[in-house]
Order: sequence, then C-alpha cells, then structure tokens
Amino acid sequence: MKKILFLALVAMLSVQSADAQSKGGNDRKRTPEQIVKNLDEKLDLTDEQEKQITALYTDFFKKELSREERRTAMQEVEKKVTSLLTDEQKKAYEQMKKERPQRKRK
Repeated sequence: MKKILFLALVAMLSVQSADAQSKGGNDRKRTPEQIVKNLDEKLDLTDEQEKQITALYTDFFKKELSREERRTAMQEVEKKVTSLLTDEQKKAYEQMKKERPQRKRK
C-alpha cells in the first residue's frame, strides 16, 4: 500500500512539473506593443516613433519565416528602428542591445 501511495505521489509531482515547464514557454512570446512599451520606457520615444516602430514589429511578426530568414529580417528591423531614433536614443539603444542576454546557439 505504501508503494502505491508513493508511486502515485511521484507521478502526480512529475505531471505537475512537466505542466509548469510547458506553460513557461508561452510567456516568452512578446507582442509589438510590449516591445515598443519597453523601448519607450528606456528611450523616451515620441508618439510618431512609437507608431512607426510598432508597425515595423507588427509586419515582422506577421511573416512566416525560417530561422535564418527570421534572423536576417530582425536585423533589418533593428536597422530601421535605429534609423528612426535620435543620436542620443541610438546610443541608449546600442547599449540595450549589448546588455541583452545572448542565447546559446546549438
């Protein structure tokens, strides 16, 4: 009887742990609005800059791209975003990019 209870407890904890891990990935998806809000907090964007940058990210997220295409397209978006910024904002944006945690590539 003790073995059955122990195995049931282990199974229940395993399922709960796996469920928590699978839900964690969904929180990482960001919207264009969230990205622009973060940029606005750090760069003090104008209303016009917010609209233009939101449009850039919205277009980017609508595209169905492979991993390599996505990487290239994101670099293009970052160049366009940089072109919309003032010199002071560009410096802060470059600093933000340097401080961004780098993903480990396999």
